[in-house]
This record gives sequence, structure tokens and C-alpha cells, in this order.
Amino acid sequence: MSDVFEDVLFEGDALKVTLRVDADGQASVLLESEPGGPDLSVEDEVIVVGNGQGCPLEVESPQRAVAKLGSEDQLATGTYALMVRVHEFFEGWEFGEG
Repeated sequence: MSDVFEDVLFEGDALKVTLRVDADGQASVLLESEPGGPDLSVEDEVIVVGNGQGCPLEVESPQRAVAKLGSEDQLATGTYALMVRVHEFFEGWEFGEG
């Protein structure tokens, strides 16, 4: 049985941002773009930052990319700030104790 936790952080007309934790406890951000939406393969236009550090981005297609955040245990200690920029879209979230 593989349990995956998912929490949709943002869902707009053309872009969806989902926080995921896989069965192995690895956290990531899934970026999905609708056809005609932002091109996720444009390197300088898709940026994910966790606690002030750039996160590695794996582009699967112009409509799908995944940013690896690290282990869930590392993210669960204290607060964790996440920022996502995709072309004109920019949003930030803070998790944990505040």
C-alpha cells in the first residue's frame, strides 16, 4: 500500500500547485499547467524556494514539473517557508509553528 499525502496549495485557471509527501516521507511540490497556461519548461520562469534555498526542479513537460523539498522530517522541525514563482504567478506559504 503506497500512501501519498497531497494538499492543493493553489488552483487557478491555468496553474495548480500541490504539496506532496510520498510513502517514503519525501516532500515535493507538483506544478501542473493547463494547455495554453504557463510553460513550466522555461528554466528562468519557474522557481521554487524552501527556507531561502532553491529547490531542484525536474521538468517532465511544459505542463508538469516537480520540485524536491527534502524529507518530511526535516520540514516538520520548526517553521518552513515555501515560495513558488511561475512566470507572473508568485505566492508563498509558511508551515509549522508560527
